[in-house]
Amino acid sequence: MTKTAEQPKPLNVYQKLVEIRKTVDVFVKDSQGYGYRYVSGAQVLKKIREKMDELGVLLVPIVLNQTHSTFNYTVYDRENKRERPKTDFVVTGDMKYVWINADDPSDRIEIPWQYMGQQDDISKAFGSALTYTERYFLMKFFSVPTDEDDPDARDTKEKQNGQLDKNGKNKKASENQLKYIDALISRRVTADWTKERLYEKLKETMGVDKEPSEWTVEEASKAISIITGRFE
Repeated sequence: MTKTAEQPKPLNVYQKLVEIRKTVDVFVKDSQGYGYRYVSGAQVLKKIREKMDELGVLLVPIVLNQTHSTFNYTVYDRENKRERPKTDFVVTGDMKYVWINADDPSDRIEIPWQYMGQQDDISKAFGSALTYTERYFLMKFFSVPTDEDDPDARDTKEKQNGQLDKNGKNKKASENQLKYIDALISRRVTADWTKERLYEKLKETMGVDKEPSEWTVEEASKAISIITGRFE
């Protein structure tokens, strides 16, 4: 009588996730943006989706609540050589990611998480929050190694505003920025406050001890904000 081969015992959701994790190696930094390299959400999903399909594992994001607010600030308009107001929408909230065993939907793991995003359109802010959150949830959940090129390791605001050159160093302030600062300063000259004194006061307020010609884009933007906010 032929002995029937034993069927392998079905894996639970924890065991399936361990198998998925085994397929995850160091991700190649394949996406480029704002002068730095980062791990794309598409690459993360591509790495694990095939194994998820093979094992029958679902990942379901569930948004629990949401709050939103506006963030008003000014940016330098290079074309018109002046500052202009800008408003971004900031969305935040609680959510959870649920790993579900498709072979037994009651076998699941719920992971509490949070999301946040900022864009000039509220729907884009929500969308980017979910996209960014998913990428980093997967990276942290599966302990994906990251390095100094990760966007979290450097100042995001500088990269988004294009303040880093191709070598990753701070860009020098543009001629238009410096001319705009000089024009703002010149309008405030009085008998008591000469241009030289105003510049010295500005540098003191900024906490810098170098001449404007050596300022970075970020420092010039800070100078403009200080002048328009404090000297008027």
